[in-house]
Amino acid sequence: MSIYPSDQRFDVGGLSGQELRKTCQLMGLVLFLATSLLVSSAQAQIYSGSLTGVVTDPSGAVVPGAKVKLTDVDKGFSYDTETDSTGRYVLRSLPPSKYRLSVALIGFNTHVQDGIVLNVNQNASVDVSLKLGAETQTVDVLAAAPVLSTQDAATGQELNRTFINDLPLLGRSVFDLATLAPGVHGRDGGSGGAINFISNGSRNSTADILMDGVSATGFEQNSGINDPLYVPSVDSVQEFKIQQSNFSAEIGFSGATIINMVTRSGTNAYHGSAWEFLRNNVLQANNWFNNASGIPLAPRRYNLFGATVGGPIRKDKTFFFFSYEGTRDVNAGTYTAGVPGAAMRTGDFGEICAEGFDASGLCKGDGQIWDPYSGVYNSDLGGDVRSRFIPFNRLDLYQSPGNPNLEGTNFQPAPKPGNLIDPVAYKMMQSFPLPNVKVGQANYDIYNNWLGTGSNRSNNDQFDIKIDHSFNDNNRISAKFSRGVNNSSPANPFGNQLDPTNNLGGSHTHLFASNYTRTFSPNTLLNLSYGYTRNFVDSKDYEVDPTTLGLPAYMTTSGFKTAPSIVISNYHSAGGASIGAVPWGIYFNANETHHVLGSLSRIVGRHDLKTGAEMRVQRMNMHQPGEQGGYFMFDQNTTSKEPWWQGDSMASFLTGLGDPANGWTGEYEVPVYPATQSYRFAGYIQDNLKVTDKLTLNLGLRYDLETPRTERYNRMSYVNPEDPSPVKAPGFENLTGVLGFVDNSNRHNNGWDKNNWGPRFGFAYRRTEKTARRGGFGVFNSVTTRGAAGVGAYGVSAFDRFTPCFSS
Repeated sequence: MSIYPSDQRFDVGGLSGQELRKTCQLMGLVLFLATSLLVSSAQAQIYSGSLTGVVTDPSGAVVPGAKVKLTDVDKGFSYDTETDSTGRYVLRSLPPSKYRLSVALIGFNTHVQDGIVLNVNQNASVDVSLKLGAETQTVDVLAAAPVLSTQDAATGQELNRTFINDLPLLGRSVFDLATLAPGVHGRDGGSGGAINFISNGSRNSTADILMDGVSATGFEQNSGINDPLYVPSVDSVQEFKIQQSNFSAEIGFSGATIINMVTRSGTNAYHGSAWEFLRNNVLQANNWFNNASGIPLAPRRYNLFGATVGGPIRKDKTFFFFSYEGTRDVNAGTYTAGVPGAAMRTGDFGEICAEGFDASGLCKGDGQIWDPYSGVYNSDLGGDVRSRFIPFNRLDLYQSPGNPNLEGTNFQPAPKPGNLIDPVAYKMMQSFPLPNVKVGQANYDIYNNWLGTGSNRSNNDQFDIKIDHSFNDNNRISAKFSRGVNNSSPANPFGNQLDPTNNLGGSHTHLFASNYTRTFSPNTLLNLSYGYTRNFVDSKDYEVDPTTLGLPAYMTTSGFKTAPSIVISNYHSAGGASIGAVPWGIYFNANETHHVLGSLSRIVGRHDLKTGAEMRVQRMNMHQPGEQGGYFMFDQNTTSKEPWWQGDSMASFLTGLGDPANGWTGEYEVPVYPATQSYRFAGYIQDNLKVTDKLTLNLGLRYDLETPRTERYNRMSYVNPEDPSPVKAPGFENLTGVLGFVDNSNRHNNGWDKNNWGPRFGFAYRRTEKTARRGGFGVFNSVTTRGAAGVGAYGVSAFDRFTPCFSS
């Protein structure tokens, strides 16, 4: 059972110095209680597990003082302890691996059991019954009962190397296998990438990814959901577990689901592999649309290749594992659009009048365009009604007299033929490709008359390297470094810099994870972990100096040299716009997470006590201008007789005038570049109490504290409902509510939530050697909406400047 408290509480303003001191005191009290109660204690690496059991003699009596040794078969690492007065042994901080267990005591044969496999975060139990005899004699257990996880209530779907290697995985994204877990349902669309799934009814994109014990997620730019910052190569993953709902108090900040992953390590033997997957257009047929238009299939090349190697640097001491994966992808695409013909490019729109013209040049059907300056607003029709038609639809020959109301202004068109043609629109129109679909045929469609092909190119290179080292039986360290670099270039089917289909892209990611384990005694163990993950994405549009198109120099005020985005309704678009820059195509985001964990464990009788704390620093530097070069929409109403009757969208574009009836025909943006930061703190206490040899209770308490985001230059605002409003109206003289802005004394535009206590309870009951029952209850806090964010989150819009484009 899980409870998901609301994360929508909203308080105005920041935090006073007195409140900050109280908050720090509260956090300090939690950590002080945790450390003093347990002398120091907490789970070791979160991805590691434990092994426990009871040692008995042939009569069933418990055997204290027996020497227990667990050996990692692949690395040679050994873990030693002794049974306590109740005959119980506990070995903690065990990485996923294959182990051999031996138990020895004078007067009994040495018990040796092979084939013990521990998975990610598995807390297993193996009981041992010793036989009388000499210690030098060995009893090998070749076939034993399966290892049951009977020490906690946590459950989850485990995916080991066998599953990862053998299951089909299109695209080789290892996190796609998470949907194999019961209760996990994939979701199309939205953000969250690899964790965009719903788990047991919880909100999608809120799970956390723990990679080698540290978080590999950050906040998504709109806040409120997690975003994977690094996806490892399939061949670098040892195994992972989808843990849901009833995990212990050491895990948080993830709603109620985590992906707990451990990457591969080297062993005492050298191992390696190499592979390549490929696709090629010579192996596939052309698509129907290309064949129908006589266009060959664009080049398609897909090569995914890589290699791994691992082994000892120093046998039984130091090991390495290295993996590399590269992708070279040339992806064929087919694009369709409605483009202007050769005559339209000069201002001759006669072809839109299929019925022909009368002697005066008026179209006999609906395909007539009209002088936009001749309109008079009609409130009944909700738009302009125009009185002057353009003979034969020849914008190039027609001279508009303009509008008398514009005399003496710069908006009155110059007295010359073709004075309705906008020079910027005319220049941009020449960058359209020429029609090539059914030209000259009876079923020619001017709104969808072009088809082209092109190939998007993408290169990706990433590597992972991991080092494991044992200083001695009491001190071990593991460190991992990963780097990924991606570059992409668009297809550009238009063949010029005004192509509207795709963007130039690039990204690189770094991940570092380290874990140090110190065994003070068989009963006390320390672990320190640090992780750093940074993902940098930089998507760009083609660089175009707007002055070369005839636009004024102030169009670079946004900080970008790019073409405007032009949307021409009715005419089919090949991309996000009809021509020009891809709207919202420029995206820059440097998203990073620092993760620090301190933990110790202590065994006292039947109590397996843990306490610990963690801190995360989330940072985001981000911008995504949508209209960095201007965004303009054109429909038929600029050149129509009356709203939505006659006129033509392409002709409207050539005039450069938007539809005044819309009230909004476009805008220009000078974006804000927010640089935000937030912190997460947590402390916890956990007691796994062995009530009997069959029943274990998991009792835990966690406290989470998440700071509201701050912005480096205080570029954030908020609604203050208490201050007097400047708005006055009869009967409402005492209105309150104003727009407030953060400053150095009040840097938060969200309030703090200090009530995030998370009790955890679970039980595990071993009914038989092959059957265990589990259950539990927990309070889990979902992903905060107050954390580091970009322009999509609340509070920065007051600094993002938009200038609307109006035509009148």
